[in-house]
Amino acid sequence: MKRIAWILSVSAVGALLVADLRGCNRETDAQPEVVGTVRFKRQVHRAIALLRQRDEAAYQIVTNNIGRIEEGDRSGMRAYATPPVYVMSDVTAFYSLTWCAATIFHDSIHSKLYHNYQKAHPGPVPDSVWVGRAAERQCMEQQIEAMQLLQASDWEISHAKAQGDGHYVINAESWQEYSNRNW
Repeated sequence: MKRIAWILSVSAVGALLVADLRGCNRETDAQPEVVGTVRFKRQVHRAIALLRQRDEAAYQIVTNNIGRIEEGDRSGMRAYATPPVYVMSDVTAFYSLTWCAATIFHDSIHSKLYHNYQKAHPGPVPDSVWVGRAAERQCMEQQIEAMQLLQASDWEISHAKAQGDGHYVINAESWQEYSNRNW
C-alpha cells in the first residue's frame, strides 16, 4: 500500500512539473502544443522549424512564452491563459510560411511583455503593458527584424512596415474588438 501511495505521489509531482513547464517564460526548448487540423499543425510546425533555423533568438522567445497554438476563426494572444495560447486563423497561418512564423513570433512578444510585467509587479497586468499602440509598435518592430532573418518576401516586409503600429493603423476605431478581426 505504501508503494502505491509513493507511486501516486511521484506521479502527482511529475504532473505538476509538466504543467509548470507549459507556462510562460519556461526557459525550455519545448515547442508549443499545436491544436487544429492536420494541415494547420503541419504549417505551424514548419513555421516554428523555420524560426529555429533562421532566428534562434526569436525561436527561444516563442518557446518560452507560448505554450499552445490553436487554430481559430481569428488571431490573437491570450497571454493570461495557462499556458499562454496563441489562437491563429487560417488566413494568417496559410498566407505564407514566413508570415505564419513571423506572426507566431509577434504574438510571443505580447506574451513576453505580459509575463515580464507580471513577474516584476504584484497585482493585475494593465492592458497598456502588452496590448495597445505602444506594445503593438514594439511587437511589429521585432516582427520586421525577424522577417528579414526569415527571408520573407519584400512585399510581406513592406506590408508589415506599412502597419508601423500594427492593426491600429488599419482598424483604429475597433482595435479592442477581437470579434471584428478578419485575420
